[in-house]
Amino acid sequence: MQLLNLFSLVMFTLILIMLLVGFIYLYLYIAKKENLLSSNGYSLKKNKHKRKLSEKIITPLVRWGKKAGPVGIKYPFFADMDKHKTFLSHAGNPLGLQFQDFYGFRFVLGMIGLGFGSIYGFLGLPFALPIMFMAIFGGFLGPSVWLYFKAKYRQETISIMMPDFLDTVSVTLSAGVSLDGALKQVTKQFEGPLSEEIDRFNKEVELGVPRLTAYQSLVERNSSKELHSLVNALIQGTALGVPVSRTFKLQAEDLRATRGFVAKEKAAKASPQITLVTTFFIAPAVIGLIVGLLALNIIYNPGAFGLDSFFF
Repeated sequence: MQLLNLFSLVMFTLILIMLLVGFIYLYLYIAKKENLLSSNGYSLKKNKHKRKLSEKIITPLVRWGKKAGPVGIKYPFFADMDKHKTFLSHAGNPLGLQFQDFYGFRFVLGMIGLGFGSIYGFLGLPFALPIMFMAIFGGFLGPSVWLYFKAKYRQETISIMMPDFLDTVSVTLSAGVSLDGALKQVTKQFEGPLSEEIDRFNKEVELGVPRLTAYQSLVERNSSKELHSLVNALIQGTALGVPVSRTFKLQAEDLRATRGFVAKEKAAKASPQITLVTTFFIAPAVIGLIVGLLALNIIYNPGAFGLDSFFF
């Protein structure tokens, strides 16, 4: 009987893990699809009530995380500090989290997971130990996964905004405005991470930071290949005496031509990925759940299937 219970526990845990992985991949597919639609001009309705509710839940957690920052950075469980520092920079410090604040945020969520798992086990509910470990790991590893996708989404948004931004800057430069003036004017017209990064670059130049140093800081804060290509073209164009307006125009044309091919490539890759996830994660998990329940019914209630003679 103990061996049977252990086997049931292992099977149930594996099924939960497979379902979790499958639904995570499905969520990422839906998020990428919405991002692709929005980048091509389709309007997506946003639910304001959900956003307000999430802010009400997350704001206290962030505030507690900032207070627990010294403790969290002292005990960085399951963490790679260098990667987290890079992801924070690429994500633009979401929720106002600095490096120490992020580790405090992880620590708070980990303690919440520990408290939830302890209460769950104290109530005598089934599978208490796996649920406790999953809650603790989720509390510590969940923010890292969230930060990774936040950084990836922000850099993809910067890449998507680049062609329109460059076209506008090129037209402004052709009208006789200086580079700094054009960047300031265009950043007021655009919203999003690209405008935030260019605005920060402008402020650094205004404060007396050498332009080359400001360019290097802009590249270090972001991983967008399109932005890196623009910065390198500006540096080389300035050194060789190429007109800046022409540099922006050529970059915009190249990026716009490339963006269509990238969108088609992503669309072509999406369908096989979803098929693989459904085949190797969701379908086996559902089949295992059905077969497991059927096997348990046969073992504990053989009379319902007319199999009394095999068990008694």
